[in-house]
Amino acid sequence: MIKYVLEIKLISPLTSAAGEGRVGLVDRDIAFDKLGLPILPGRRLKGLWRDAYRDVVDAWHQCGNDTTPVEQVFGEIGQRPYHGDACIHIANAELKHILSLKEWLAYLQHPKIRKLHPDDVVQHYATVRAQTAIERLTGAAKENTLRLTRTLKQDLVFWAPVNFADITPDDPLLQALALAAAALNYMGTARTRGLGKVNCRFIEIKPNSEEKDLKPQLNTNVLPSIKSTVLAKSTVNPVTPTTHTGNTSCKTPTHILRYRLKLTSATVIPTSEGDPNTVVSRHDIPGSHLWGIAAWSYLNQPNQSAADPTFRKTFLNGGLRFLNAYPEAIDNQQRMIPIPHSIRKSKKSDNTLYDLVEQPPKDEPIRRLGSVYARMGDDGLETQSVKTERNYHHARAANDRSKGRALGAEVTDGGTLFTYNAIQPEQTFQGTVLGSEEDLAQLKSWLQSPRTVRIGRSRSAQYGEAEFEWIDDNPLSYEDLIEWSGFTVAQPGEAQPDTLEKRLIITTLSPLLAVNENGHPTAVFPIQELANALGIQDNGTPKLLKSYTRTEVNSGYNTHLRLPRQQSQVIAAGSVFKFELDEKITDAQLMELERNGLGLRKAEGFGRIAINRLHLGGEEKQLDDPNNVNTPDKPELNMPSDLSHILKQIVMTYCRTEMQNNAREITTKLPKQNIPSNALLGRLKLFFQHGTIEDSLEQLRKPAKEQLTSYQIDMRECNLSELPNEQTLFGIFKNADTQPNKFTKNMIETKVNELAGDFDEDTRNEIIQTMVNEQSTKLCKEFLDYLTTALRRKSRG
Repeated sequence: MIKYVLEIKLISPLTSAAGEGRVGLVDRDIAFDKLGLPILPGRRLKGLWRDAYRDVVDAWHQCGNDTTPVEQVFGEIGQRPYHGDACIHIANAELKHILSLKEWLAYLQHPKIRKLHPDDVVQHYATVRAQTAIERLTGAAKENTLRLTRTLKQDLVFWAPVNFADITPDDPLLQALALAAAALNYMGTARTRGLGKVNCRFIEIKPNSEEKDLKPQLNTNVLPSIKSTVLAKSTVNPVTPTTHTGNTSCKTPTHILRYRLKLTSATVIPTSEGDPNTVVSRHDIPGSHLWGIAAWSYLNQPNQSAADPTFRKTFLNGGLRFLNAYPEAIDNQQRMIPIPHSIRKSKKSDNTLYDLVEQPPKDEPIRRLGSVYARMGDDGLETQSVKTERNYHHARAANDRSKGRALGAEVTDGGTLFTYNAIQPEQTFQGTVLGSEEDLAQLKSWLQSPRTVRIGRSRSAQYGEAEFEWIDDNPLSYEDLIEWSGFTVAQPGEAQPDTLEKRLIITTLSPLLAVNENGHPTAVFPIQELANALGIQDNGTPKLLKSYTRTEVNSGYNTHLRLPRQQSQVIAAGSVFKFELDEKITDAQLMELERNGLGLRKAEGFGRIAINRLHLGGEEKQLDDPNNVNTPDKPELNMPSDLSHILKQIVMTYCRTEMQNNAREITTKLPKQNIPSNALLGRLKLFFQHGTIEDSLEQLRKPAKEQLTSYQIDMRECNLSELPNEQTLFGIFKNADTQPNKFTKNMIETKVNELAGDFDEDTRNEIIQTMVNEQSTKLCKEFLDYLTTALRRKSRG
């Protein structure tokens, strides 16, 4: 399979800013992932590439050549595929050939291993620069202007995967993108101050891993064509405007088909939370997203349209119901559910739980749980959190292309800084589709797996990429749907527990969209709809005893119509309602109600309920607690060269610190009256920096030499076991020059064995020997320089 990659080589240091600093370390930090590896965010690459493409288009227009509009390649906001939506997806750029390094870093940084920290990795690929503002009149630095900026080292090479949206790109499109890549020469901050110069190529990776630069030759008088014929025509049938009716009169589903979504990039499913410049993501994948993917897959079939009876029955009249995808348990791949809001945790005990419906605590302080999703059981809850990340972005000035940044809200169309709070990648979500066996079998023929899908906001760059797959080979009977292990209504042939005969506990497993008597959406439980579903007459309306609820605002975006959906107040998932009934309801009626659900838009996962599932309290167990995870297996891949360099850098930092500690220890042990004169220490400092230390020491006159040999220092408390127990300053200086290995080998060997204990002995020995040969002399010179400085400070003190 042919792959396409945008290659970025750093010609100068680069600051791809993360949007925030790290207190006490840097004021402006770079973007890096959870392992500490630097990344170039895909949204920024798309914006820069888009601007470079516009420059190429302008040049071709001046030569009288036709081109493919930039909107058709890079897209416009809120437009559907092949009608202005981006035809490409640009992922985050990572270091070239990074796979084996990521596996080793994930292993060495695992909570059970902890031999490396992400900061160790960041320090290997980046340096910190200091800068100040200068007072023009005095030439001195202004007060309070010192700023520290982290920059990526030059010569690093990044690859950003580029995928095309259901099209096979032709040569003009590839040439246009390659020319735009070649025109992209700067990125990041401080581009006018020597930072951010890059060399970009758009390359094709063939199945045999051969790389081909797609940039055409420009050495003739005829410019190559960059007018794509693929994007000039739609590959799908026209879609007649339709509206989802939300019809709830469809038959009760009889079968299920489970699916799994593994996020391969950060994903943003917007909510109404946050301020105007912050987008906060949901913690689940709404069923409407898979509803849209499945509908588009149907319309993408030959000779299919939205006017087909099958399409209307399946997607518009609720023939299929797409339930929300909730996090998958990390231990057994079971779909988790929202935690009922009636469950609380004791403030006195870390794990004790109470259900306010069944077991109100007596004089016990309680609080809500920190997690949102759990697996319910007889012994309590097994909880798991959804991990999120925060990313900063900026929209540049719309009307002035010369401005490569946001100008602020006070400037019309001046762009703005905004934040995405997104779901972290590498998390798995599981959902279910309900329907008849025939409809589900047809769905699986339209929407085949495995495949890559895109969901949420900013799908064309950096966000929203996921791997979709069907879990079940064939539709299963509805009885196989287990959303909540534990107690439920009695099965056919079993006796109903006495405590449940006239009591009804309803827990919402997804948002519930109800309407009032005038047909308007409302966040009030639909008691009358419940009574009608159970066949209860007006005089026997269920009586609400208790409720533990939350409400939320549900919105969304209809990509087909290119319009935002109406915002509605809904009852949040996990809300609990306890009713008292005047008459006993049969098991069949309760099971029918649980299968059918309540409210509107059930085809998109709304209105899922659980009936009489008892919350018996118990204890909480956190499935994602780092202390409970298993020790991972060591990667089978060989140690990459970059990991060797990272380990060597960590060892060097450790050795420098130890050598400084040794210098301080020696200075402490030496009495002040035996410290050489400042003049002699100054001469020695010059020897260490520029000359041969041994020869210079031997050429010292007798009075000067006596200052260095007048006192014996006990070396047993220093980390220099290879030296004799008693040493003079003269011996320390001379041995550091003639036998540097004695100062460094032991500490290098100790640290390498600590960090690289999982590698084979030959690899460790090679690292140790290489560092001893290459770094011992350098470390000893730094040690002597620090020692003379410490001695001079003590003599002055």
